[in-house]
Order: sequence, then structure tokens, then C-alpha cells
Amino acid sequence: TQIELCLDCHKMQRAQIQRSSHMPFREGKINCTSCHNPHGSPNPKQLTEATITENCVKCHTERRGPFLWDHPPVIENCDNCHVPHGSSNPQLLRVRQPRLCNSCHITARHPSTPSTLGTRVFNRSCTNCHSQIHGSNHPSGNMYVR
Repeated sequence: TQIELCLDCHKMQRAQIQRSSHMPFREGKINCTSCHNPHGSPNPKQLTEATITENCVKCHTERRGPFLWDHPPVIENCDNCHVPHGSSNPQLLRVRQPRLCNSCHITARHPSTPSTLGTRVFNRSCTNCHSQIHGSNHPSGNMYVR
């Protein structure tokens, strides 16, 4: 198959698609040429589109926008937060929340103290409140809330 042919040389990508959160290669929903042109491209990493974000929004159209309130890392590059082939974190995230959000956002300016249930940390995901993290058209959207 096309995927086996590509993964013979691309060992890192083979390992990534075996992770718990992965692009649907194993399910047969996409293949390598869904995003890459194997015969060459003027774009980085032989992408079919000019940028990584343009490649992603071909399928993830709800993330395209335009939004009244854009989240700058989303506009810049999907790779800022996501790993394209596979990750051990949910939604192909580079690291889990809140660590991912805290890599750019200052926690001192936010009530980020988690609620505790006994000794376990409970309800610590930023997206519990900030659900529209890719962008929002809501009047209070600059806070990316529901």
C-alpha cells in the first residue's frame, strides 16, 4: 500500500501513527498523498498546500475562520500546538493541557488554581471554560469562552 511504501523510509512517522492519538491512516480514511506530494512540491515538506495550516483546514473546515476573535497561534501554524502524524496526548496535542496553554499564557494573570478532590487534581483543562480556542465569533470571544 501507499502508506507501507512511504513508511519504509519514514520511520519516525511510522512510530507516530502507532500512538493513541493519530491521523486516521490505520483506519484507511487518509493516506500520505492526502497532505504530501511525493513527486515534489515548492512547499515545505512537500505539502500539497502552501502552508501547514492550509493543509489542515482542507479537512478541518470548522477551524478555518474567519473569526472575529482569532487565536494568534492558530493563524500562524497548526504545528504550534499539534503534532501532524500522531501523539500520546489527546487531539494530537504536543503536550497536555494546561501545560500547552501555559507555554504562551501567563498563569499569574489567571485564576488557574485547580479544584482538588482529595489529593487528586480535578477539572484542570483550560478548555473546560475556553472552549472556542481556535477562534470565536461570540461578543465575549476575546476570552474564547462558550
